[in-house]
Amino acid sequence: MQCEFITTLDWVQIALNDKDKRQHWQQWQEVLSPCSDLLQKFSLLPTLSAVAHLPPLSFALHIPFQLQKPYLSKDDCAFHLLDNPVRKDKVFQAPMVASTSWKGALRAALWQLGHKADHPVTIRLLGNPRESEEQQAGRLYFFPTFFDQIGLEVINPHDRNTGVGARGPILMECVPSGTKGAFLVLYVPFGTFGQGEAERRAEIAEDLQVLCMGVQSMLTTYGFGAKTSSGFGTAELVGEGRLTIRAALDGGLASSAPIAPPQPELPRYLETPTRLHTDLRRADGTLKSEVEYQDLIESRGQKFSKKDKQLYDKAKRWWEDKGQALTQAPEPEPESAPLEPPPVSVYTFHSWEELHQAVQRVAELLKGGTA
Repeated sequence: MQCEFITTLDWVQIALNDKDKRQHWQQWQEVLSPCSDLLQKFSLLPTLSAVAHLPPLSFALHIPFQLQKPYLSKDDCAFHLLDNPVRKDKVFQAPMVASTSWKGALRAALWQLGHKADHPVTIRLLGNPRESEEQQAGRLYFFPTFFDQIGLEVINPHDRNTGVGARGPILMECVPSGTKGAFLVLYVPFGTFGQGEAERRAEIAEDLQVLCMGVQSMLTTYGFGAKTSSGFGTAELVGEGRLTIRAALDGGLASSAPIAPPQPELPRYLETPTRLHTDLRRADGTLKSEVEYQDLIESRGQKFSKKDKQLYDKAKRWWEDKGQALTQAPEPEPESAPLEPPPVSVYTFHSWEELHQAVQRVAELLKGGTA
């Protein structure tokens, strides 16, 4: 799949000078539409299997959602058909919510819930504000969210005194309502944890509970993006979400060990990839002569057939090309046993209520020391 970007300066100049830019905008959308699913095709989105490689008690929260109200944002592109383009990825031009935008929206939602910037949980999750001298990083790592649709919103500001439109309709690019996306965040516990292991688990449990309350409020009530006070940027949970934690917990689905790739089928003249079949090799591992192999076949009351001859010829070619060099090479060191994958528990949910039930269960297990 290839993306054809607009490079005709004359066409862009005409569109910029035209008062009614909607027709030109629709043509531009048709050009960019083939780029909408490139992120999925290139597997650029992270997977939850990364939790297995993180420190113990790290977790990932994946929430699929559907926009209930359009999402607005401001792109930093200075050359655009509209005065208010939605933010897009610089490579594929797909509309997106940047990871920094998610962090800011969650900080604002936590502030509304009473967790101000200096609250211990806020500092643990999101770090100190920029103006702080402590410069402590947060335990959360946000991933961007990409959408596959772009729409238009029209606003018409009115003069407060006359009630008449002040400057005429304003076109604003947006991600329309009904578009689906996914919120994904990783939590890695680091830093000081009080007096011992019990305090460490209690902190992680509290962080998880506050995070889930903040994410729900951010998506459903306070919104994300621009003009959230006007109701834009709200969403609802749809589909199956996942809470994946690096621990062995009751009630969670244990992750399966990786499946080893199938081994190729060996030729009949080989016992292993580096050793001849026992009928074809001597006690010292070298290839028998054709006479020796023929005597073995006839000692079993069988006739040395054409197929036996062909098999020996294949074994001889392998021995001359590879086998003889393998016997002269030093013995390889025995391979160490593969490490067992770390325990990972997965909790699935289809509603906010199910999410809070899973979070409450995980928090109780963490505080009880059974993880």
